[in-house]
Amino acid sequence: MNGTDEHNDEPTEDKWTCQIMAAEGVGGVVGNLLVCYVILRVKFLHNMTNYLLVNLAVADMLLCLQVFLNALTSDCNLIAFAPLSNGVRDLFCRLLESRFLAWAMSCATAYNLCVVTLERYIAIVHPLHYARKLTTARMVTLIALVWVISFLIPLPFLFTIEPSNDPNKMCSFKYPHLLPPVLLGIIGFLFIYLLPLTLMSVAYYKMQVTLKRQAKALHQQHARAAAYDLVIARQNLVSMLKTVLGALIVLWTLDYLAILLCLHRTDKAQFSFCGSKVFSYIRNFSNLLYNLNSVINPIIYEFKYKKFRQGFKVAFCNCFKNHGGNSVDVEMVPL
Repeated sequence: MNGTDEHNDEPTEDKWTCQIMAAEGVGGVVGNLLVCYVILRVKFLHNMTNYLLVNLAVADMLLCLQVFLNALTSDCNLIAFAPLSNGVRDLFCRLLESRFLAWAMSCATAYNLCVVTLERYIAIVHPLHYARKLTTARMVTLIALVWVISFLIPLPFLFTIEPSNDPNKMCSFKYPHLLPPVLLGIIGFLFIYLLPLTLMSVAYYKMQVTLKRQAKALHQQHARAAAYDLVIARQNLVSMLKTVLGALIVLWTLDYLAILLCLHRTDKAQFSFCGSKVFSYIRNFSNLLYNLNSVINPIIYEFKYKKFRQGFKVAFCNCFKNHGGNSVDVEMVPL
């Protein structure tokens, strides 16, 4: 995500790195579009959890789109981009070059996954309160609030850069003091990485404990197969979501640790290591991992989410056209 690093005159990515970034952007946009299409197209996937997954896919898709645009213009200059008007140039610097959109979409991804986790947490741990607490109006309000917050948290980045008067440099960073970039990096680490990931980890632990207790009780009581199958289905869905969260933790951690290590721009960082070529390679690699997170979620759904896999066949294979249209998605039943 590049954090608060400043672009200098040295090449920041090798050509192959730029090409991988562009490929990640395209792959992420296409994959998440497919997720949206399948869930919205197939009737038996129409439920609260899957709609929230669509919202998460939109966030991932927009993150991948800005990665692709950055690869083409800002980071790698794979195409010659020269805004003709000062207004377009100013927007380019403040939205893309400043990393405002990168931070905003990252925040949207993290907190939309939190919303998915919240829905499952209440359905499993507090099922009697599900219908009362998670009404459609409340969920729409919560999703809207997540998107607003996602654009508010990185708002200071809009004011850390401006068009440059240097003909060889499109944008220039402007920090009136050494403190702002440090604060921005710390706030990003705390509120976009540490806080949502900690909350989700605790929630999934409690869900797993509850589901194991329910399964054990049903097994001892020799309950009906349908009730036991429902608990197993919920366990499978939670397992899939835990895989999504685990991938996010693995693929995001290196990038945020690098940001935390070198909070200021590389030419004025607290460690000389932050301006070295080795650190530049680490940042490039961590950025590739970071972007990969938004690419692999559709792949996780395909391999770990049985209902999505069935829906994919229904949406794209004529031989499954009339199969499963009225089936019940037991994994999503809240009670």
